Amino acid sequence: MRLIITIAFMACSYLASAQKTPPTPPTPPTPPTPATSVKVSANVNSVVTINGKTYVSSSSSTPVKAEAKSSSKKSKSSSSSSSSSSTSVSVNNSDFTYSIRASFDDYKTEKIRKILMDNLEKDYLSSKGDTYTWKRLEDGEAAYSYVLSEGRLKGTVNKELNSNNAVDKFIILGEKISEALSND
Repeated sequence: MRLIITIAFMACSYLASAQKTPPTPPTPPTPPTPATSVKVSANVNSVVTINGKTYVSSSSSTPVKAEAKSSSKKSKSSSSSSSSSSTSVSVNNSDFTYSIRASFDDYKTEKIRKILMDNLEKDYLSSKGDTYTWKRLEDGEAAYSYVLSEGRLKGTVNKELNSNNAVDKFIILGEKISEALSND
């Protein structure tokens, strides 16, 4: 019995002393960060989506120097920047349609226009301002339609209204466009 009383007394003493330790004080706030020099690189990204799979290729340009100054709530930065470009190509090849959508830098528009001029029938070309449209109708439905404007392309091919040979040519055209946009 003495052993139990001794153990109980020791346990109570331990618990009582544990409660007397003061709580840990809160961590003081972090002081503002001083001005820092940072190197920033401008990147060129190409994103291609084919049948739901996305492929990304990127390359870097020369580094850009920047100085960032920050305080507790506001952040300011001054930098000299170089241009960056972004290209996105999405291709969808389903049972009934083939489509391509692309967005790219405006300076690439002329290269894409030339590819389309070389591969699509000029009889179905119309233009308004900087927008070029190739559209062939079969029984009132669009057999194909390609619309090119500054930095954008949208093409749709109805496979039911085109021969297999013609559809294959449109697929090859899409590959040429993707390649031309990814090569600078």
